[in-house]
Amino acid sequence: MRGAYCLSRRDATLMLASCLAAISGRGAIAASSLDASACETSLVAEPWTEFGINIVGPALSPGRRGKYGKDYIYPDEQILGYYRSKGFRVVRVTFLWERMQPSLLSELDSEELGRLHALAEAVRRHGMVLVSGPHNYARYAVNDGQPELIGSAAVPTAAFADLWRRLSRAFVSVKDNLIFTLMNEPHDTAGTWPSIAQSAVDAIRQVDRQRWLYVPGDGWSSARSWSQYNQGLTVSDPSDRIVYVAHQYFDQSGKGSYDNSYDADGTNPEIGVDRLNPFLAWLRERGFRGTVTEYGVPNDDPRWLVVLDKALSALKQANVGGAYWAGGPWWGDYPLSSEPRGGHDAPVMGVLTRYTQRCSSMQPG
Repeated sequence: MRGAYCLSRRDATLMLASCLAAISGRGAIAASSLDASACETSLVAEPWTEFGINIVGPALSPGRRGKYGKDYIYPDEQILGYYRSKGFRVVRVTFLWERMQPSLLSELDSEELGRLHALAEAVRRHGMVLVSGPHNYARYAVNDGQPELIGSAAVPTAAFADLWRRLSRAFVSVKDNLIFTLMNEPHDTAGTWPSIAQSAVDAIRQVDRQRWLYVPGDGWSSARSWSQYNQGLTVSDPSDRIVYVAHQYFDQSGKGSYDNSYDADGTNPEIGVDRLNPFLAWLRERGFRGTVTEYGVPNDDPRWLVVLDKALSALKQANVGGAYWAGGPWWGDYPLSSEPRGGHDAPVMGVLTRYTQRCSSMQPG
């Protein structure tokens, strides 16, 4: 890879405080200050079919609760404006459970809750939909650096339901432009994830019967391994507002680290389509809604962009959307970053904007 990562993808998340200083001079793009009024602002009727963007910030430095502004941030108006100007109408921003609720079965942190409320309002002003939830892999760290599985003695399933009940109450008045995603990439749950997810849906429906809910799969939500880990995943919802969520990267490991070159990985243009097919087939067979809220490729080899384009085309044909990983101002030289550099769009943006609703008044960056 070219240069050192400020963040690794699988730990999204991991952030060195030095990254802030390194990129605090991020230049503004003219489009980034665009008012939402210059874009199409009609309600996104089926957000899971659109192609959105992940903006990383609130879930950075996951090993500790940390300090706002030093260990983690929330997206600001400028970065939302930039992505809206490129036609993105769905933005996924996840947070850490430990920051939102520092102690299990207790009140939500008022400052963190306020930041999420402010973000939801900013997203609304830009004519976008926010997808948000905990970036915790089906775990919670009672003590920093020691995450424990939901359903364990330390982190009972009731605590996860409690989190979602409290969040639902806090956001019950926020309509249309907010989707809850239950968890980021559950893994190694020994088959308990479906019942854990059901407990969260039940808790939310006690408060809010209209919110769209994203339910990720076990096994890191891997699309190519979907049949292995999620063949029987079915969550009951009296409101029938469930969307199932997969993630998929296209490097040899599928983790998104892209440690090897395109050639060394033995990649081919169809690898993305092939890896997405198990998830798409599962959705089709069951008549379920679905979306893929993480995928990404390096910017340093145009052949990866071909892989991405073919993958997105396959999703579009299946009426399944997704969200690119990732934007966010603290990425540094992370190869998958969609952030502009030196006043120019990232190469990957040339592919992504083929699948978004561009603002008519804007020219390509």
